Amino acid sequence: MIYGTCSCKATCEDPNGQSGCNRDCLGTEGCTCPAGFLMQGSDCIRASGCGCFVAEANLVIPDGETYVNDDCTQNCSCNNNQLTCENYRCSTDAVCDVRDGVRKCYCNEGYKGNGETCPPDVFTDCQDVYDAGQRQDGVYTIMPTGWHSSPFNVHCKMENGGGWTVFQRRTDDSTNFYQNWAAYKDGFGNDRNLWLGNEKLHHLTNQRNYKLRFDITTSDGSAKYAEYPEFQIESESSMYRMNKLGTHSGNTGYYLYRSKGKQFSTYDRDNDACGNFDCAEKHRSGWWHSDYYCSDCYRYSYCYYFQYSSSCKSRCTVDNLNGVYNGGNGEMISSYYYYYNYYCNPQFVEMKIRPTS
Repeated sequence: MIYGTCSCKATCEDPNGQSGCNRDCLGTEGCTCPAGFLMQGSDCIRASGCGCFVAEANLVIPDGETYVNDDCTQNCSCNNNQLTCENYRCSTDAVCDVRDGVRKCYCNEGYKGNGETCPPDVFTDCQDVYDAGQRQDGVYTIMPTGWHSSPFNVHCKMENGGGWTVFQRRTDDSTNFYQNWAAYKDGFGNDRNLWLGNEKLHHLTNQRNYKLRFDITTSDGSAKYAEYPEFQIESESSMYRMNKLGTHSGNTGYYLYRSKGKQFSTYDRDNDACGNFDCAEKHRSGWWHSDYYCSDCYRYSYCYYFQYSSSCKSRCTVDNLNGVYNGGNGEMISSYYYYYNYYCNPQFVEMKIRPTS
């Protein structure tokens, strides 16, 4: 230290020696540090060891540490004793707070991240579950991008490449699929029989590109499947129209090719373009019913009125996977297989989606 009669002490906290300094040098004798050193407590240390002085807060932050101001609008960092300050802003899903002595933006419960960005602390689909290392089929909680309600449970299937999000399943007749618009919008069912919900399906298929897969066990026990490289459902304002489908592959025929571009219909929301002929009512299901040969009884018709004749009663509706389990009179679960071939009353049906990349 150096003794002088006019001492303005330069400290780590006040490198310019402004605090408490008498510039007229009247009665201000005392000890100061030599050039290149600053006072820290009662000792002189090299200025390079002080860290960085934050004038706004009148404090020094050690080298390698950061300082966030009171309202979390500025973040200052000290690197090699050089102070750098940047604009800082908390996410709408975060709060500015001091925890364990550290002030910064903290994500709210149910969210994760650095406070500036706070995505939901859940998976967005079953592909995320698979990518996280899970290989077990089961129920997982997800929250698709843009979904503003609470996270919800889905069934994830990990075979055939893994990461499949199930949105429809039929295993027995214990669940009634003859439901109204609101039920199909929100979803219904249980582990054995389920419809995830059109609103959830819309958000899922619009957060990234998805493929679609059907797995069906026919009435004679044969296993059939079909995959489509594209699948997207529009919003409720578009009546959950099936917007994308793509060309199928698998050991079945032309599943859903008449449903592409069609709006979803239920008995209380007739969107099948068949005039007064309500396909959802006649075939006891919510579905993307086609207007192709609406009321005819051709064996390849889609929405024929099963009560017209005994001939109609003996044939099943094409691609109506939400029909009556073990039903008859055209109400049954069914799907189309090339020309004039049908899978009527399959024992098992499952529909699921997975991202294409």
